[in-house]
Amino acid sequence: MTYAPTANIAVAPKKQAKQKAKRLSREDVEIIMALEAVKSDMEFLHNCFDHTTDAILVDSLVYELKAANLKYQYYLNMCKKKGIVHGSII
Repeated sequence: MTYAPTANIAVAPKKQAKQKAKRLSREDVEIIMALEAVKSDMEFLHNCFDHTTDAILVDSLVYELKAANLKYQYYLNMCKKKGIVHGSII
């Protein structure tokens, strides 16, 4: 993945509330990008689910949504542990 700084991402200060935000590491940016990718996948899967009537496809989408939700929770927990703050995940 390439490093692409964005304005609405920052690392939350751990000790002082008014401390300036730190610059994100490459790993932090990759975590955020993975989180956003999973979020996009979930939106796509929800859209497919809303427009599917076949029982087999519905079952498949349920499992895919569950897996995507677990990935999203994993990356969200990584963000919380590292103190990463992002406008769309707060």
